[in-house]
Amino acid sequence: MPVNLSQTRHFTRLLISVLLAVTLLVGGIVLPAPARAAPTDNWQCTPELEALLPVALSANTPAGQRTDKRTISLNCTFDVTNRGNALVTLCLSAPLGNNPDGVTRQARSVVGNTRVHYALTAEPGNVPNVQPQVLDALTPALKPLYSVMIQTNGPGQQTFRHQFKLVTEFEALTRRGLDAGDYGDLLSGFVVSIHQGGNCGPVLWGPPNNAIGELANLPIAARLAPQCDFLINRKLDFGTTSVSVAGQNADGLITLSCLTNLPNVTISMGTGNNPATSGGPVTRQMRRSDGAATIPYLILKPDGTEWSQSGSIIPGTPLDVPGIEGMSVPISGLIPQGTPLPPTGNYSDAVIIMLSF
Repeated sequence: MPVNLSQTRHFTRLLISVLLAVTLLVGGIVLPAPARAAPTDNWQCTPELEALLPVALSANTPAGQRTDKRTISLNCTFDVTNRGNALVTLCLSAPLGNNPDGVTRQARSVVGNTRVHYALTAEPGNVPNVQPQVLDALTPALKPLYSVMIQTNGPGQQTFRHQFKLVTEFEALTRRGLDAGDYGDLLSGFVVSIHQGGNCGPVLWGPPNNAIGELANLPIAARLAPQCDFLINRKLDFGTTSVSVAGQNADGLITLSCLTNLPNVTISMGTGNNPATSGGPVTRQMRRSDGAATIPYLILKPDGTEWSQSGSIIPGTPLDVPGIEGMSVPISGLIPQGTPLPPTGNYSDAVIIMLSF
């Protein structure tokens, strides 16, 4: 009896396919359904800013204290059409401000024309499922700060809170001759926007269709306190003598080093460690190392008059000088005429120098 081999092979393949399908079904192997992306629409956000506090600057302000972090939140609502996940990205851009130095941002003195540099970066705030990552620099071009997958629970309106920290870091102050007081800058056109997907693509919320109020004109503020220091270049040294100390002179030098411009700086000299207080005006004295003998002396201003502090019972007045960088102020010392030759030994005194401005 003849056999049709072609039909037999076709039947065999069909039987194997059916058995395989049954095996897969019995074994519980199920192919995953593709993930559903839930589109979001009609985003409406209300910005919430922390109060602006001026950063306090000085010549020795540590880096952490020169940095200000303002938390900015966007309290948002949006509509979804179905359950799923929506990937959105927060993007930022910032102009150079009103006082740029090339591509460097600067805050300008309110009372003068001096300026201090600052850098502007950003980092994520308290956002679910987002790893903190600092945005290296805010630029006029839109840049993504973070992307987040928002889980939607079905059709209807939902809420989400976007948040970031605007980080303003001022330079370490080494330049001199800056104006004391308030410094400020204004970034007109600061942009915050929310985008669909993993980059700054289709806009869900943000300019030009959505105003961000005061956040669009972002102020930067710092405050520089008056600051002036001095350096003792040469101390008063009366030298060595074996004949007479009366009339001995000594020349010294101090240099003012003022971080800020000041109308004037008053330099005062204290009474020293060993003032003579028995009758009459107080006199400064050097004391021998064993404390058993003293030598009176005067400290003289550049005009030759005696130098004392305001309100001191030592004759003389303080010295007023302009508050500028590199001002050298000569100091002289004199042992009064008629001072007897003291016992042999080493004599010294220490006087507190005070600056007021």
